Amino acid sequence: MTRHERWAGLALAAALALGLPGCATKIPVASVGVKFNATTGVSRNILKPEVVWVNPFTEKLIIYPTGINNASYVQASHEGDRHGDDSIKACTQEGAILPVDVTVAYRIPADPESVMKVFNTFGTMEIKEIQHEHIRWATVVAVNEVSGQKSIFDLISKQRAQFGPEVKAVLSPMLEPWGFLVEDVLIREIHPPQEITAKIQEQQAIRSDLEKAKVELQQGRIDAQTILTNAQKEAEQNRLLAQQGDKAIQLKRLELRRKAIEKWDGQAPVIGSSGIPFTEGKW
Repeated sequence: MTRHERWAGLALAAALALGLPGCATKIPVASVGVKFNATTGVSRNILKPEVVWVNPFTEKLIIYPTGINNASYVQASHEGDRHGDDSIKACTQEGAILPVDVTVAYRIPADPESVMKVFNTFGTMEIKEIQHEHIRWATVVAVNEVSGQKSIFDLISKQRAQFGPEVKAVLSPMLEPWGFLVEDVLIREIHPPQEITAKIQEQQAIRSDLEKAKVELQQGRIDAQTILTNAQKEAEQNRLLAQQGDKAIQLKRLELRRKAIEKWDGQAPVIGSSGIPFTEGKW
């Protein structure tokens, strides 16, 4: 082999190396990278968004998004991380199983400590695979820890608004040692079986009738008290009117007597043919 052929071979090898896919890898915005070398191990230098050269034979670049990620586990086949029914099955106090659509909003803080927690826990596993397996498993545990303390009626209506925050309170300390920060847990939909839905509607109707009966009973008590109060007022008014009538008669008598005295001329009144003095004492 001549010198010219040797240089041509080296140039071809360099061109092939440069043309290998994945050698120059871009770390996108709102992400960080960790480079793992088969010989030296993981690099402690957290890589920021940039273009990074990676040796395809001995190195692997793991990219972690630092923005908010949504891990959705839902019943609908066209949504979520898996095809088909991927909803979380929640067990209630009664032992019923309710499929629940859950979305976990989480992120990886961009600080080196959190990033290295994720790498040390999951190695070179991609973030999607972590979502599929580990975060989903933790969500199943958190959802059932909360749902197991509640009835079906509580989860579907009475305490539906507290379901997500309570799951978050359980899930957050589970994911924190892995390097994840849970921003929110959204309970999107609960899918009870038809027979449970019918039973719940029956219970709601019974409760509605009971509340209606309580209102009617309270209204009856108010009406009875109103009638009693009005009767007492009427009796008191009649008593006062009776007293006023007696006083009016007495006043009328006194008025007639006064007029009689004013008209008396000092002579004894005549009864029949004899005069009877209009005086007290002996006649």
